[in-house]
Amino acid sequence: MLSKVDIRDFWDVVSSGLHKIKEESNPDWRPEDIYSAVVNNFAELYIDQNEAYCGSFIVLQEKPNPFNSSISLLVWIAYDVRGGAADKYMQKIESIARDKGCSRVEFWTPWAQLAEALIPKGYKTKYYIVEKDL
Repeated sequence: MLSKVDIRDFWDVVSSGLHKIKEESNPDWRPEDIYSAVVNNFAELYIDQNEAYCGSFIVLQEKPNPFNSSISLLVWIAYDVRGGAADKYMQKIESIARDKGCSRVEFWTPWAQLAEALIPKGYKTKYYIVEKDL
């Protein structure tokens, strides 16, 4: 079961996973940015404590829509070394979103496999982000 935890208590495990994500997908953030966001309550860290430090975690962030009054729960970072996390945790993530008053759950991911794994759960691809460095 996913539990909200203090990032300071799990930083060694989480930082290792964040560094792996950084190497694989080169996001704009640095691991220290995630630490700061969670410590300063701009995001929340969830870990399945029953999995005994398996190295899997998610970072969630509430994201207001600037064009209406809705709020989305953004799964900002999802890291799972075992695989199958979508099957195991999506109901809990959606429950967290409802408890926070969010009207939707969003994923921003560079991995098509994650997007494809969510389609059978009722998720749909809404945007593609295309960019070019200048």
